Amino acid sequence: MNRVVILAGLLAMGLPVVARSHESNSAETADSTVVISKKEENNRNVMLSAESATMPRQLNIGLPFQGDILILENDLPVVYSFWTQMPTTAWRYDNSIGPIGLMSFQEGALTFGKVGYMVTSTDRQAGRKFKGYASVYTTNYGTVRYDANVSGPIGKKGWGYTLSGYQNFERGSGANLKYTTYTEEATFIKAGINKRYKSGSFAFLYKHADVKPYVMGGYSPFVYKGNGETEEVDGFRLGQDSYILGSGLFPYFDYNTGEAKMGDITSDDASRNLTDAFYFNGEHRFKNKMKLTYSTMYMQSKAALTLQYPLSINISEASDRDATELYTIYGTQGSVDGTTGAYGYTGEAYDGSVQLVSTQYYPQVDIKTFTARAELSKKFKNHDLRGGFTYQYYSAPIIYNSAVYYQTVEPNPRLLNRIYAMDLSAYGMGTSYYPVTNPTNGGLAVAGTYSDNTYSKTALYFSDDFSVGKRFNFGLGARIEHENDEVTRNIYPNEFVQDRLYTEKFKNKYNRVFIGNAVVKLTNEFGLLGDATYNSWYNRYWERGDDGAENIAKDKNLVVTNFGGGIYWNHGKLFSLVSKITRIKKQNNIAEETITNAAGESERVYPIFYDIETMGWSTDIISEPFKNFNLHLLFTLQNPKYKNYAYSTHFNNSVQNYDYSNKVIPDLSKVLAEIDGSYFLFNRDVRLWASFRYFGEQQANKTNTIFYNGWWENFGGVDYNVSRNVTLKFQVVNFLNQRGVKGALVGGDQITDASSYIGRKIVASGIRPRTFELTANFKF
Repeated sequence: MNRVVILAGLLAMGLPVVARSHESNSAETADSTVVISKKEENNRNVMLSAESATMPRQLNIGLPFQGDILILENDLPVVYSFWTQMPTTAWRYDNSIGPIGLMSFQEGALTFGKVGYMVTSTDRQAGRKFKGYASVYTTNYGTVRYDANVSGPIGKKGWGYTLSGYQNFERGSGANLKYTTYTEEATFIKAGINKRYKSGSFAFLYKHADVKPYVMGGYSPFVYKGNGETEEVDGFRLGQDSYILGSGLFPYFDYNTGEAKMGDITSDDASRNLTDAFYFNGEHRFKNKMKLTYSTMYMQSKAALTLQYPLSINISEASDRDATELYTIYGTQGSVDGTTGAYGYTGEAYDGSVQLVSTQYYPQVDIKTFTARAELSKKFKNHDLRGGFTYQYYSAPIIYNSAVYYQTVEPNPRLLNRIYAMDLSAYGMGTSYYPVTNPTNGGLAVAGTYSDNTYSKTALYFSDDFSVGKRFNFGLGARIEHENDEVTRNIYPNEFVQDRLYTEKFKNKYNRVFIGNAVVKLTNEFGLLGDATYNSWYNRYWERGDDGAENIAKDKNLVVTNFGGGIYWNHGKLFSLVSKITRIKKQNNIAEETITNAAGESERVYPIFYDIETMGWSTDIISEPFKNFNLHLLFTLQNPKYKNYAYSTHFNNSVQNYDYSNKVIPDLSKVLAEIDGSYFLFNRDVRLWASFRYFGEQQANKTNTIFYNGWWENFGGVDYNVSRNVTLKFQVVNFLNQRGVKGALVGGDQITDASSYIGRKIVASGIRPRTFELTANFKF
């Protein structure tokens, strides 16, 4: 019987991700079966990331990445919000997890109102026999990771247990960090019991995580040559050397009092994340063939996040500075131009390159999360029906301490004092020296802020996948969510809090999602497909009143619409093809621009409203042209642009207008490609594979005055099944040893003419250097 599987996963802008289903449905005919598989996506190698060995990669959806890495564990998001609790501080892909998947764009919107693809994972449960899994991982830079899981039955009445342990000592790209040996230390422990019975199963699981990421971000200085070309700064290895203060100490000013203080990246308050989560989940099959799945999670966490952002365009050279601008090394002994110091400053004089850096310090806070989900599903004639319920409760303060400071431009930089030298010789006196940065911590004061947020969301969703005749398949779905929020926050922008907090409640707000998709089978191999998604959720901003306080709340719903249509063509093993044109739009984005000039002065512009729109065309091909060889190709052309994005600044009564409308969004390429190939040898005991991902030219700033040429992410490896119980995997990340930079320039969005930056040092993210990885997997 000739069986045709339609690859009809909903694709976000410019990225058709193809799903294949091996289950038939009621549309089966005498010679073929058409399956709409819109809930999961395959062929994405989501854990094969050029950024990190521990987190999923970012999948392009034609919208700028907002940082929200979407991960489900046991059908529930591992964290409610990535800010300030990063998902990878509460989740790792280890032996405690069974096979992972990728939820489609439409399914993520329908079930949780999210925008993007969601990684799905389920914790292992015990079966009828004892099973054990263990892994050891290392790299040429000294990373060591090991984890293990054991599970087995308890008695003979369906009860079982599972135990897991994971530890990671991460060295990243081998940077010689002076303040720590590892870029991350992580420990995960899980323990659970489960029960299987005739009509279903249920499980209890406890998870403890202790994660200390000592390095966030991978910024590097480089020389911009113009026309998309860059080169390394002498003595600094892109992607390898650390551009974080070598002492691990950083200046900040207390968000409430404004007191000058020093923080320590390695301290618990700055970096340690603790998570204790409790899961209860299961499924039950009723006699009428209706199925119930359910999952709940309660989590208590302590989350901390510390970031050091070099302001990309704020590197000054000695030749740029006049005699009034002097620097000394913070914390050293010496003198300034023969004097004994400047109002408490002493230090070794410094006349090299100087970088301006912004501190974002979110000290450890307590977070409480409760999430629940239940879903009923049933097949009824030619309909596949389901109805679901979700509840999310989240309570967390956000404390934000800040500062800007100066550092040297070198690996493991040193903190600098800035001093103003006033020549008084015209008055018969010498030179007087005045501190610019604070003598206590070496920083410039920037007001932080505080907020305490509580969210409660209750949602219902429904979907129906159905067929009409032999050639038409449709899917419809809707979600309605009720939201109540309570927010306590600082209402005086650009000022320290000083215990002036304002509380406001927002009741009876609603979020809505509507989805639809269709497949038309024209022949046994060829057909049409289309999909549409509407996702609207409550958002707000504050206007400033006459007293200067931003306490006038205004509603402004964010809206994402996504439409796509194209063709599929399945020709046996030779090829399966999906080609689609898609359009995605995100309206009512709310932005805040903080502009810092060369003198360290800052101006905040808020609120700024703008839209994003992307048109794209993607073609996804999977082929098995001959035995043991598999090939996956993905090509995308897209045009991501800002719409209606304009604002003005007013430094020293000088007005400067900026308009990003119709500019290409930074960090998004217009041309994307993926090539994945693998070949089996020796009775399929050996697998050779390689993966290439091309990113075309990328704009580095919103004005599109600086850009980077395209580059290839590349991976390759060998998997060897030594025996039924032992597998060795050798993998090389960036085996072509591509070098360079990528990503948006921090603080570079006001550059309207790049000519003055050609030949100068600026800062962006470095490409991960060549890395050799070895994994040994064991079953017992």
